[in-house]
Amino acid sequence: MLAPETIPARGPRRAPVSTRGADTRRRLIETAIEVFARHGYDGTSTRLLAERAGVNLPAIQYHFGSKEGLYRAVVGYFADYIERQMAPVGARVRTALADGKASRAAILALLTELLENFVALIFVGGEDDTRASIESRKAFIARAEVERSAALESLYATMRRCVVEPCAALVARLIGRSPKDEQTRLRTTAILGQAAVFCNKPASRSMQWSRMNRARVRAVQRVVCEHTRAIFAGRAR
Repeated sequence: MLAPETIPARGPRRAPVSTRGADTRRRLIETAIEVFARHGYDGTSTRLLAERAGVNLPAIQYHFGSKEGLYRAVVGYFADYIERQMAPVGARVRTALADGKASRAAILALLTELLENFVALIFVGGEDDTRASIESRKAFIARAEVERSAALESLYATMRRCVVEPCAALVARLIGRSPKDEQTRLRTTAILGQAAVFCNKPASRSMQWSRMNRARVRAVQRVVCEHTRAIFAGRAR
């Protein structure tokens, strides 16, 4: 059987196979985020995914092997997004800690920068993201957590590597403990939780926020960083 992206030898000139294939793959992933978020894994069929994406049914098997393969590709898409957004600050954290000469103020500045990036990661998205696509991502992950999907383990691993571990390394330096010390992990979780709590519906209701906008994101960033600086200023005294 010919692959779905095969170009006929004659007829109107079309986009190269690689371009058409990448476009089809992207449409399937974007569609799958919304459909899986709405219907769940078991409630989603490959036929529904293909129809919503506007592609033929064999395209899913060609690009992803199966519905499960497409589901895991969506999770991989999220992991890649986390990597892209957090890699620059992560590199600066590693450099500062490896040097061993960074001042307490410099370490704290890196921690607040990491937290600002983490808040943006949760609420803002990339340059090409719409509010609907951001909400669909959050809904997909929430549904996957309810369904206890094993596919999320790779996403959690990326989050630990790109967010939690750099944060813990900075906290450890500030409190003079090992990154693996229980007090370090406890404080790291509490500090990151300041931002993550705003993902919860009770917090949104309490704030009377029906949706996040950039002004509110900046407000969350500001408060999280102010609280963090106050915590470590108090410890220094």
